[in-house]
Amino acid sequence: MARMTFVMDARRCIGCQACTVACKAENDVPLGVWRTQIRSKEVGKYPSVRRHFYQWICAQCGNCVEASQNNGVGAVSRRADGIVLVDYEKLTKGRTKKQIDTEIDAAIEACPIGAFSRNPVTGMPEKCTQCAHRVDKGLVPACAQTCLGRARIYGDASDPKSEVSQVLGRNSARPAPPNDCSDPYVFYIELEGSLVDRGALEGFAQVKTSDLNSGKIDQVVNSLGGK
Repeated sequence: MARMTFVMDARRCIGCQACTVACKAENDVPLGVWRTQIRSKEVGKYPSVRRHFYQWICAQCGNCVEASQNNGVGAVSRRADGIVLVDYEKLTKGRTKKQIDTEIDAAIEACPIGAFSRNPVTGMPEKCTQCAHRVDKGLVPACAQTCLGRARIYGDASDPKSEVSQVLGRNSARPAPPNDCSDPYVFYIELEGSLVDRGALEGFAQVKTSDLNSGKIDQVVNSLGGK
């Protein structure tokens, strides 16, 4: 069975954010939320300073799947190849707004890195799908296609001949942080650990039901130059 996996090589990332832009364009992601983003941190003192980058993205770990099943109808599920998707029809059909919100917010709370959020325009769940619509056509996700430094390697980790399997075999790679990602499908090479602690993750937008009703989304969008 295929196991569609990302390897993020922090040695090759230049922090250009081309992946972020490609993701937004491919998936029509609105201002205020992201499905992937580059975080950076400078380490050391002049003249020995280095900037480290963290390619933040959903680990497809499945924590949100369990939360969805326990707090609703299981609208969030994992495909056989490991990609976690939201069935929007199953989430909304014949259900009250309260039931929908309860299931969405449970999935948001279950995500250990803040990668499951709300679309501030539609109010529906927003997360990385590994561009499943592209993968099903034999293409790689938009972020991997656009990466200038070839820092995002994507493919079937169950195939020993695939590039992603060979990269994992040649390098010491760690699973996507933090440790409570129980079954990650994203791995990192030479990732600066301090970039992924809880404090470093607080800057990511994580839109919940209460935010949609409080005006917080408008503040986020306005701060980014939106209208």
